[in-house]
Amino acid sequence: MRYSLSKKLIVSAAATMVVITLLVSAGLAAVFQWEPEILLKQEMLRHVDKIKEKMRFDAAGKLTGVELNSKMQLLYEALKDDSIYRILDDKGAVLAASDGAGIPLFAKGTRFDPKTATESGLVVRRSGLTLHVFTQAVFRNDKTYYIQVARSERMHQAIMGSDSASFMMAAGVAVIVAILVFTGVVWGTFNRALRPLRVASDAASKIEFNRLGSRLSTVDVPQELVPLIDAFNKALDRLERGYRLQQEFLATVAHELKTPLALIRGQIELDGMADRTLLLKDVDRMARQVHQLLHLAEVSDQKNFVFEQLDAGEVAVSAVEHLERLADRLGVRIVLHSPARQVLLLADSGALFVLVKNLLENALHHSPAGASAVVTVTPEQISVRDRGEGIAADHVPLLFKRFWRGPNRRDEGAGLGLSICREISHAHGWRLLVKHDQRPGAEFIVAFH
Repeated sequence: MRYSLSKKLIVSAAATMVVITLLVSAGLAAVFQWEPEILLKQEMLRHVDKIKEKMRFDAAGKLTGVELNSKMQLLYEALKDDSIYRILDDKGAVLAASDGAGIPLFAKGTRFDPKTATESGLVVRRSGLTLHVFTQAVFRNDKTYYIQVARSERMHQAIMGSDSASFMMAAGVAVIVAILVFTGVVWGTFNRALRPLRVASDAASKIEFNRLGSRLSTVDVPQELVPLIDAFNKALDRLERGYRLQQEFLATVAHELKTPLALIRGQIELDGMADRTLLLKDVDRMARQVHQLLHLAEVSDQKNFVFEQLDAGEVAVSAVEHLERLADRLGVRIVLHSPARQVLLLADSGALFVLVKNLLENALHHSPAGASAVVTVTPEQISVRDRGEGIAADHVPLLFKRFWRGPNRRDEGAGLGLSICREISHAHGWRLLVKHDQRPGAEFIVAFH
């Protein structure tokens, strides 16, 4: 069963959110459980900042009191023993106190020392209660003041227990709501973002072999999907070009076979006066064309190749031996230059044989009697050179065109040999090059790299 991309992304994102929330919640719960002093200090320092903001002075710059909001004022009035603040001058004298006391908060048997009072929190015993005291220096009207805030241990424990339970409950509700909202938003976003892709998919499903000129539109398509649509359109370009070439090829094949068939029919209609030699010649020509057409169809399909390690020099020797009788009949000598050591290639043995054979056969037919055709094998390439009249510059672009025949050929081939060579080279990742101005002759090179 195929998975849904939108569902998979939504589930992954929601799961990530849950994991992150649980980790944060676990971290805060650990702080509540094992490091409550951290939260206590942060809360006390927040009170220091509030008191600092609410300090009031007269025209002479003397502190007159602290105007806290009603909530904080109620806290310090109702819980005088459990929640205390005091404001000291730079000498340690108490200028204001929530409980009306006139001495600073310090450990028993010690005196207030401004230099050390702000370094860390202080724990003192007062009226049977354990107090956590934090002192911070503040600057107002070019003077230094010290604000002390104290909270009892029992009050801290009560608040922590209540806050922890409330926090966990609120965190759980927040996670559920966040997941539901997030899922709804992402689901709607994906449906909207993928709508152009569904439109493009519907358009693609309507493209038939006789409508390859159609292309998918990239209008309103998300930027991330544009390369996919462009790649599909380029694939259609290649298919359309291949289809047109196939149609042209079929038309050319029909034309090439029509002439010999008409000649054969004319010979047969002579009522016994047909020239047996001419008939056989026409049949042989058609057989050669059909054979090369089958060969071309075979090498045009990559799956027909079986790649293996082989010696290119050994394959070249086989091709030379195969064409020795043709060379003798044409009066052309074949010269093979091959290194003593093996030239190992990853290639299809039969295809490489056909490649060398076709190039060499082409060279033999273009070389004059008494000349030589040279085959050279190196680790980098295989080259075949003839000693004929060469190739005109305006004929070079036509060399690999199917059914094209050069004006200087002495055979009656189908004009498919070089097309087959090009297909074999392309399938192996090789380059088929031609040097047409060798003077005399031409040279075809199969470059392996």
